[in-house]
Amino acid sequence: MTDERIRFAAVGCGRVFERYHLPCADARDAMRLVGVVDTDVQRAEELTADRPDVWTGTRVDRLIEETGPDLISVCTPNDAHAAPVLAALDAGIAVLCEKPLAATVADARRIAAHPAAEELLGVNMPFRFHPLLGAFAEAARAGARRVTFTFATPGNRVWRARTPWYGDARRAGGGALLDLGPHALDLLTTVFGPAEVEACATDAPDAPDVEERVRLDLSFGGLPARLDIDRAARRLETSVTVTTADGDHVLDLRRGELRRADGTVEQAGDRPELAAVSAYFDRVTGAPGGPHAKVGVRDALALQLLVESAYAHARQPRKRATSAQ
Repeated sequence: MTDERIRFAAVGCGRVFERYHLPCADARDAMRLVGVVDTDVQRAEELTADRPDVWTGTRVDRLIEETGPDLISVCTPNDAHAAPVLAALDAGIAVLCEKPLAATVADARRIAAHPAAEELLGVNMPFRFHPLLGAFAEAARAGARRVTFTFATPGNRVWRARTPWYGDARRAGGGALLDLGPHALDLLTTVFGPAEVEACATDAPDAPDVEERVRLDLSFGGLPARLDIDRAARRLETSVTVTTADGDHVLDLRRGELRRADGTVEQAGDRPELAAVSAYFDRVTGAPGGPHAKVGVRDALALQLLVESAYAHARQPRKRATSAQ
């Protein structure tokens, strides 16, 4: 009997693949893992030790040749996004790439210029798919006076990446702003539209250091917004607050709840951080429920250009600060 399930493969076997992409694939009867590659082949072999039919290796071209995948997840360090994404697109394979699109704007533009990118490529930024975002947007847009997004995390003290590339400017392409900023900026632009950078300060404005703290001031058509990122915090917080004449509406992404100005609270479902991966996998597998959205290449490139604009503001001498608040 022919196995008609979607043939799923992955490039990069680190924490992101283990915690997000692989569980989402395993939860779908319409998908089966057929191959993985990693620069450390032993890691790939250990991850698939209980899956003897899964091909493992170190080369993307061999992965495509040996397994014939329908869908590839790219879960590599930022500087290694472009090559496997382009290889998948060249082969006509659907591909889900981790954010940001690439370590550099030049590579991001190369990906976006591929003729198959708009159709086949999705980027993993889940906040726009949060189940409470619609209700939050409805409350927030009515008379919004200011917006504050707070993103605080202990970074590698909690995440413990398989390889220590987050602190390497060459591999990461940037620090906390490029790492966490796209998540926040995608949510904000989804709710409030295009943004302009007003000012940016980081705790490491000069290469080769990577920043851990960022203060970014934005304007959404005159609506002021502040994004505060701390990747070396002693606490966990991911929340966006919109102040209106009625008070504050808070979407608490970590707790999964919407706290309205009138005191009412709404709860979200389980694991909303998987929403973008789930939506893209459902799109490719044709799962019931109608068309499934994705974060496309144009949006991902626009977010990367917005981040690059913020970095440019941070590098200007008059914008520099010894530490971001």
